[in-house]
Amino acid sequence: MKKISFIILFFQSIFLVAQTPTFKWSESQSSIENELNYTIENHFDGKRFFKIKSAYNDKIFNKDVFVDIFSPNDDFEKDENNFSVGLEQPVMGKNMKTLTNLFYLTGKDYVYFLTEFNSETKEFELFTQKANIDTGTKTIATFLAKMPAKNMFNIGDYFIAQSENKQFYGVVSRPSGDKKLNEKVTLYILDVNFKIVKSVEHEFSFTTKQSFNINCYVSNNGNLAIVRELDLPKIKPYKSLFYWDSKTQNVVEHNLKQDLDFQVSQFKWKEAENGSYFIGGISDGKRKVGIDLGGALPEANPTNSLLLMHFDSDGKVILNEKITLEKQNNINFEQVFLQDNKLWLLFNELYTGSKRLPPPDPTKPLEYNWEYSFVSTGYSVMKVDATTGKLDWFTRIKNEEPRTTNDNGDHLKYLPFLRKNQLVLIYNDSRDTNPNTKYFVRNSRFAVMSVINSDGSIITTKDIPNSGVGKTYNFCYELDLSFATPVDDNTYIVRSRCGNSARYGYLKF
Repeated sequence: MKKISFIILFFQSIFLVAQTPTFKWSESQSSIENELNYTIENHFDGKRFFKIKSAYNDKIFNKDVFVDIFSPNDDFEKDENNFSVGLEQPVMGKNMKTLTNLFYLTGKDYVYFLTEFNSETKEFELFTQKANIDTGTKTIATFLAKMPAKNMFNIGDYFIAQSENKQFYGVVSRPSGDKKLNEKVTLYILDVNFKIVKSVEHEFSFTTKQSFNINCYVSNNGNLAIVRELDLPKIKPYKSLFYWDSKTQNVVEHNLKQDLDFQVSQFKWKEAENGSYFIGGISDGKRKVGIDLGGALPEANPTNSLLLMHFDSDGKVILNEKITLEKQNNINFEQVFLQDNKLWLLFNELYTGSKRLPPPDPTKPLEYNWEYSFVSTGYSVMKVDATTGKLDWFTRIKNEEPRTTNDNGDHLKYLPFLRKNQLVLIYNDSRDTNPNTKYFVRNSRFAVMSVINSDGSIITTKDIPNSGVGKTYNFCYELDLSFATPVDDNTYIVRSRCGNSARYGYLKF
């Protein structure tokens, strides 16, 4: 028995050595611009690396979209700085169409969803448009749908989602309603060519007030799910899930109200060959403040249990399981892997806070800036059986990281890789590189790799040798954990940063 165990450990150690990654960094440097509070997507087309950054700009009442393009064959030199692929603004006035959603298609193409208030017909209109992130060229906006609007300030809402396979889109059209009437919406399913193939009207039961936000999800076979909050008289608001099997005209409600007024506070959807999984974290609703970020209170997500629902391809619930946990403070649901009928649920423990700074110009008191702070205490991983909904194991990596500011927490996250039924997490570990004196602390972030096997055991945690980041007093480039864009099954484009300067390179297993 001991001999067999030794052989297993021997081959396991060989595998760990084989999958230890190496880094190769470029010599050229580029500046980091327009990333704080931006939504960022990264794509590699086989020749060049594209970074797409989008955020709403309240000065133009529209969404900015910028693209940074890098050529890996030229040592990741940037082709152009702040290349804009947003909507063009006229010389005088503002563009009346508003970019509300953008979704990646293939290659260098995106689809934009645009809205516009028609002042003549008093209708709120929806359009689609394709945009090329390389050339900035766009097709002519194509009309899609419309709904009645009261005026240009009270126009209603469109909520839009894209399926994982990018073959379908779901749209919820919600006109502005009266608080005393039921809320009425129209649901649309669009095909890969952005044409409406199915639609249905639905009337929600009476609520005290209109839900501000609606979360949409579209399955790979064109079904639409909606999660929204219901606010009923004398009852604490709760969420409910509405599922539309688009082969029918029926929208089925699944009540997510929990005992003791607990809330489904965060959730993810995951597509599978046999349907869709809804995974939600259930919270007691109490905010627990554990870290002081210079006067700003961090956001906390206490989680008491998990809710797992499995919908088949016809929208029928074939699994509805609640998984009880020992209360976990501030685990933020981030990612889901599905492999061999097992769901790997990944969480971070990132605390965030903000503080308003004094205006730089005292004569302009309204033009102030914000400071955003981030602190991490570790990472959590759960493995759930996708058939039974039972929790196989829960593993936590404790890794307390000091505060960072205005970097989107990019040094405090992790890079996850599911390889050969093992989860590889790469993250930073801050250590004092000046340990000989207690009066001056110089923290540097070391690149670390932890491997969690299929049984939930952390079989190794070790520094990544020759990572080329952190470690020394005079070298300030540290591993950026905001993305790892695949080149092939074993190679990823990654980034290191020093303040507002970045170096790109390759991570290779």
